[in-house]
Amino acid sequence: MNKSPGLRRPQPVRAGAPSDWQLKLNSLGRLLGGVRYRYGSEVQLHEVMAQVLAGTGFRREYRLDDKNRADFWLDGLVIEVKVDGSAGAALRQVGRYIELPHVQAVLLAGTPMWASTPLPKRPEWGGKPFAMIRLQRQAL
Repeated sequence: MNKSPGLRRPQPVRAGAPSDWQLKLNSLGRLLGGVRYRYGSEVQLHEVMAQVLAGTGFRREYRLDDKNRADFWLDGLVIEVKVDGSAGAALRQVGRYIELPHVQAVLLAGTPMWASTPLPKRPEWGGKPFAMIRLQRQAL
């Protein structure tokens, strides 16, 4: 194992306790996962998702710190959207968000097959609620 300073081993996702944040994640996951999206780019997908999230008080492209920006921010909850790329890269990004003190929960919403990976009941990462959903694309 590499013991270099600044390199941390990712914390495993494990089952967590029920919480208000987990309920919010579940609710948002059902809302976003219940839609078939029509888009040509990640930017277009964000536009459609913003319509679905209307009325939730979200902020788009929210700056978490100098190095991290969330696709969607809902007062402590991050929604990170991926239309391509590897699961490893997406999870490394989520891991950075999880370590920030003002981030209370993260929902990873992706279109690749890896976003269908089953997680434990009430998943938790680094002591914070985490969820992952696969967004379905609308057939043309």
